[in-house]
Amino acid sequence: MIRNTIAVISGLLVAITIITLSVMINSYWIPYNYKGLPIEYWRSIVRTAKGEFFIALLISSGIGSLLGGIVCALLVKTAKTAYAMLIGFILLITAIISVFTFKGHPTWYIISMFFIFFPFSWLGAKIVEWLQNKKIINSQKSN
Repeated sequence: MIRNTIAVISGLLVAITIITLSVMINSYWIPYNYKGLPIEYWRSIVRTAKGEFFIALLISSGIGSLLGGIVCALLVKTAKTAYAMLIGFILLITAIISVFTFKGHPTWYIISMFFIFFPFSWLGAKIVEWLQNKKIINSQKSN
């Protein structure tokens, strides 16, 4: 139980870190001299951002979900896909809350995020399972 909780928290931290850092890369979106958390600046960003910002946000969300799913799946012993998808679910709920809290997200972004979090976190778990199965098969062949 503790191991699974640590795995989910670790996967979420990886995903959130990747998403947050990728949004902060472009100083047009969040100025480098801004002192504080990006969430404090988020309301004005969402209202004034162009489409490229939301495309970058979707890409970083996909990469974050994928790597978060991989980290989680590496740490849990069983039900790798289920725990990785839990990360996708938590990230999706967070994104939905963000959409309702900070008005101004384009409709295409709101629809697209449903196709990002679950599939990419699921894919992260499947990559780990595939690599682990391949390792087991290769070790059995060498014996």
